[in-house]
Amino acid sequence: MVAKEMRVKQLLEQDDVHWRWRWGVWFVGLVVTIFVSGASPRWVPFSTLVLFFPYLCLEWRKTKLLLTFNEDERYSRLVYFEFASLWLQFIIYLGLVIGYITETLSLPWLLGIIGGVSTLTFGISRFMQRRLRLIDPAHVTNKQLSVAKEERLEAYRAGL
Repeated sequence: MVAKEMRVKQLLEQDDVHWRWRWGVWFVGLVVTIFVSGASPRWVPFSTLVLFFPYLCLEWRKTKLLLTFNEDERYSRLVYFEFASLWLQFIIYLGLVIGYITETLSLPWLLGIIGGVSTLTFGISRFMQRRLRLIDPAHVTNKQLSVAKEERLEAYRAGL
């Protein structure tokens, strides 16, 4: 089992490696969304959904790194389950956007269902993070990782 400080360090290092790719994807996605909205506003939800896929790729890398921290079968299962819930969210969003494009769903229904699914997925993630902390007290939660990123950013700004 890896100590918590080392886990945070490795997760931050992984974040450092992928920051250019992450910002590049967001920039290209924004340009594509603007271009698509000019061509046909109906396809805007689909183009914004495409931005979700690179996020899944980054989450997969994070999942693989988390699996190296603890070899407990329950821990691995919960880490995989959390990632699978993100994939399920992506599939549901894709189906909803296809329903909107084919005019099966209206925009208010689409936004309402997406809001509900997002809330449910957020709740599942919070629940999974708590369960992971029970199994492995050194587990780095998403919130702790965000705090570490903020602290690193503040330290960088103070050094300038």
